[in-house]
Amino acid sequence: MSIQLTPLFISSILNNSAIVPPQNFLYSCLLSAAALVSFYIAIVAWRRRKTGPAASSIAVLMVASAWWGLTYAMHLGGVFCPLPMFWLNATYLGVVVVPTAYFVFALHFTGNSKWLNRRTMRFLAIEPILTLVILWTDRIHGLFFSDLQPANGSAILDGGFWFWLNIVYSYLLILVAFVLLARFAMKADRLSRKQAVLILFGSLVPWVSSVISILDVAPLTDIDLTPFAFTITGAAFAFALFRLNLLTIVPMARDALVEVMTDGFFVADLGNRVVDINLAAQKYLGLSRTSIGKNAEELFKNTPDLVALYRDVKDGQFEFFTEYYGQRYLDMRVVPLYDHRKEYTGRLFIFRDITERKAAEIEIKKANDQLKYQLSEIKTLQAELHRQAIRDPLTKLYNRRYLEESLEREMSRAFRENVPLSILMLDIDHFKKFNDTYGHRAGDAVLRELGKLLLWNTRSGGDIACRYGGEEFVIVLSNTSLQAAQKRAGQLRTRLEEMRIAVGENELSATVSIGAAAYPAHGSTGEEVLDAADKALYQAKRAGRNRVIVWEEKGTGN
Repeated sequence: MSIQLTPLFISSILNNSAIVPPQNFLYSCLLSAAALVSFYIAIVAWRRRKTGPAASSIAVLMVASAWWGLTYAMHLGGVFCPLPMFWLNATYLGVVVVPTAYFVFALHFTGNSKWLNRRTMRFLAIEPILTLVILWTDRIHGLFFSDLQPANGSAILDGGFWFWLNIVYSYLLILVAFVLLARFAMKADRLSRKQAVLILFGSLVPWVSSVISILDVAPLTDIDLTPFAFTITGAAFAFALFRLNLLTIVPMARDALVEVMTDGFFVADLGNRVVDINLAAQKYLGLSRTSIGKNAEELFKNTPDLVALYRDVKDGQFEFFTEYYGQRYLDMRVVPLYDHRKEYTGRLFIFRDITERKAAEIEIKKANDQLKYQLSEIKTLQAELHRQAIRDPLTKLYNRRYLEESLEREMSRAFRENVPLSILMLDIDHFKKFNDTYGHRAGDAVLRELGKLLLWNTRSGGDIACRYGGEEFVIVLSNTSLQAAQKRAGQLRTRLEEMRIAVGENELSATVSIGAAAYPAHGSTGEEVLDAADKALYQAKRAGRNRVIVWEEKGTGN
């Protein structure tokens, strides 16, 4: 790759002949076409400059390459020169910018743009500016061409001190840029490997051009192929950056974003090998960059939860626990990866630290469990309070309050369903003598035993047995006729009479008087039927006690 002007270029400048050799005319046309292509690429790159600084450096590279090729074409095409050496001097405006723009692009692309500060850019501008000044003032000092420029216009085979210094500097700059690009291409991950290879191919073209020039095997002898080479290079760069959308995944973006992400990730190929991993994932999983290329299942053998999720999952979201970076809970998202042919190529694993969220969830769960327990306790207490509010604590029967709440409800159902309802009212005969003779303990024992008897002999969900007050009791018999109620009252009276109640060393027995009434025979409301049963009870007591009386105006007894 001859950055300096070729012997033909120099001899053509110095030759005053107006005859343009056919090969020069052909080459001039090709150079003009290459210049137009370079200008077009420069325009496209400049319009895409917002996608990243690499686009701007491509635009500068292509403008310089186009200028180089166009001025060279003007020289070879015999275009009028207003001043001696005019096209030579004009060509070097592109010659000195191309290596610098190429080097700047390499720094941007490989993620080394941090070196491109103002001081570095000023330093990179020194040599090109000095080269142009020395070139344009060569007639004064001869530092560029020295005395090697033949007066008869023959080819210049050598140059002065600055001529060779510019060549060495330009090649050195291009060599450093090429090494940077080559190193990047070798380390490129699967996601950017295709673009990286294309960039490296574009970088090889100027070197191939240089070898062709050195070996003198070009179809057209004494022709500088460098403008063509950089046109191809720029086209390759532009295609990789814009057509393949490389600017979205170039290494500088990875270094600036991926490595500082708090979320971790790693990429596994079809062979379950780790092909990329960022710092966050290394920290969470106890790995390093040396893990790249190794089998993921082997790497994660100390994290069994992850291995279990990793083995057969292609897509999904999971949580697991790790102790490599303290005790952490991680949320893992598995994303399948596909190539441009939609073929499955591997998986992307993304980790997010959810330890704080998990701790909050655990605390919330504990609070919810505690709240549920407290609510359960409250419900239990409420149930107990309700039970105590409607139950008599001594006999465990319903109390008078519950009877008042339930009687009208049962009466409404009897009216609605057109079924009978009976009420029994009971009173323990001579109850006062138990308290006076044996004490209140004996009286309480008799009440408890009668309560048990009533509980055992009433239907659950159908009858309501209540302690009405003192030694009086009421039984509401739903869907029960007066005859059936009278029969059950007789059974209760007989069973209580047969019972023996132990109180200390004494064995007591008790009897009851029972009044019976029914709906609708003795009333249309609960209060009326209850009043009728109460009157029947007093008739039973006046009739001698220990009997069942069904309410009638004159009363009859059993």
